[in-house]
Amino acid sequence: MAKKLTNRRNWRPAGVAAAAALALVTASGATFADAAPEAAHHHPGPLPGFRDGYVENDGIRIHYVVGGHGPALVLLHGWPETWQAWSGIAPQLAQDHTVIAVDLRGLGDSQPAPSDAQGSYAALTLATDVHAVTQQLGLQKIDLAGHDVGGGVALAYAAEYRDQVDKLAILEAPPTTAYLNFVQTKSDYLWWDAMVNGPQGDMAEQLVAGREKVFYSAVYAGPAGGKGGTISPEAVKRYVEAYSRPGSTHAGLEFFRQQDVGERAVQDLIDKDGKLTIPVLGVGGQYSMNSEVGEDTGKLAATNVTTVVAPNANHWVMEEQPQFVTNLLSGFFKG
Repeated sequence: MAKKLTNRRNWRPAGVAAAAALALVTASGATFADAAPEAAHHHPGPLPGFRDGYVENDGIRIHYVVGGHGPALVLLHGWPETWQAWSGIAPQLAQDHTVIAVDLRGLGDSQPAPSDAQGSYAALTLATDVHAVTQQLGLQKIDLAGHDVGGGVALAYAAEYRDQVDKLAILEAPPTTAYLNFVQTKSDYLWWDAMVNGPQGDMAEQLVAGREKVFYSAVYAGPAGGKGGTISPEAVKRYVEAYSRPGSTHAGLEFFRQQDVGERAVQDLIDKDGKLTIPVLGVGGQYSMNSEVGEDTGKLAATNVTTVVAPNANHWVMEEQPQFVTNLLSGFFKG
């Protein structure tokens, strides 16, 4: 059952950052009241050798794809992406693993929470969705990898279901309170957080509606001035279409509205039960979070951490450096 969490983030970022974020999404010239288009649901289908699966958790239908043979490896995507963030490396990983890539609730082909009650999009709650998937598949032990928001969910899962995780990989996701510090000290990197957590109500959703391509393309571009690799135009188009579906933008933004309390709840759990002792891999892009992911994970959450920096990469490491990440994860989980 999802843990009940209270108190939405109660600080407001600097007005300059918020104003810049608001200006970006209004630059297309669309009016403030534009509604999100009723985008057609174009399910991309699973990869060759993979199949779709669905499971219900607390009345919410969660989508995943599964394929391959061998020990179970669960992959959790970040924002603003879907399970397809792993599509470039999943087939190779599936050569010696049963790979399960999950759509987080409200994103891709997973249903949103029925309400925005506190905790409905927090990491420990999202971990229960993943647990429902693993239980439906009859998995007693898993390896687990998560990127961005998915990294936070992966850490929450490993903290909550300690006896079920053999190894954990966290990509481009500072753990728990380190993430909250990252948001406040690097507002130029996470400029959109000012838009989400500054104005009250659904102003952010209204500003993004009808101009999803402008907003999400700016997020994918990142703050590194063009350094590192890029996400392909085809992938950007696919994600923009996915997040143009009614409710998808709102679900994604709720992750960040609830992240303050949600991340603290995960750290409280780790403080209570002790740091993770399983092998943990912390990966950062050279032009993004660099070594901070592994270093902060070692300080706050785990005792056996290996830190790796993905060369010539920004935030989207699986898509910018797919072969490097494939080799890295394959070696870590097989070792």
